[in-house]
This record gives sequence, C-alpha cells and structure tokens, in this order.
Amino acid sequence: MRLLQLARTAWDAEMLHLRRQARAHGFQAGYAAAALLFAIMLLVMLHVAGFSALAPSQGPVWAALIVGFVDLVLIALFGFLARRAGHDPVAIEAKLVRQEAVRQMRDGAARAAVLAPLLRSQSMKKGLAGAAVTALAVGLLSRR
Repeated sequence: MRLLQLARTAWDAEMLHLRRQARAHGFQAGYAAAALLFAIMLLVMLHVAGFSALAPSQGPVWAALIVGFVDLVLIALFGFLARRAGHDPVAIEAKLVRQEAVRQMRDGAARAAVLAPLLRSQSMKKGLAGAAVTALAVGLLSRR
C-alpha cells in the first residue's frame, strides 16, 4: 500500500511541477511576443523617421525619434522580462518531492525483489542464493 501512496505522491508532484513550468513558459512567451511587437513598431518608426528626415521640416523627425526611443525602452523592458529565469519555488519543491517519492518507490521495490525469493523458496540455501542474485541484478539496474 505504501508503494501506491508513493506513486500517487510522485504523480501529483510531477503534475504540479509541469503545470507551474507551463505557466512560467506562457508568461515568458507573452513577454517575448510583446517585445517582438515593439521591435516591429520600432522598425516602422525608424522608417518614418528616415523618411521625415528627408522632408524640409524637422518637426516630424524629432517626434518620430522620440517615439522610436520609447519603443526601444519598451523592447528592452519586455526583452528583460522574457529572458528572466523564472525560478518558481513551488515548482522546485514539487520536483524535489517527486524525486524523493520515486527514490523511495525504487527502494521499496528493490527490498521486495530481494525478499521475494527468500519467502518463496523451499530451502533456506536456495532462498539466500536467489536473494543474492536478485539483489545484484536490482543493484545493477537501479544504477542506470
């Protein structure tokens, strides 16, 4: 019964970890999309500024450059928010809980695999030899 509880705990922790990770990636994608939008607007404004620079009046040039500078600041802000590593403490704790539950499940399964030949055997000598072989096999497989 303990093995099933550990499996359920590992499953719940993994689901919480994946949900929180997906949420963080969603926010990062949103910020990256906003940065891309402002980058496109910056390119448009720089084109307008270049066109306006050729015009005889200097009024539109300065206005376009100011708007372009504001766009540049917004690109930097959203780009910073998108690149920021989202270290969610709840997701990290859920991952640690899952890893511990899986480790305990493996330990329980290994103990059961070692004790099973002892309990099934007719003679103690065969049981000990079977347990030793099983323990060796489980030990080798669990290190992978």
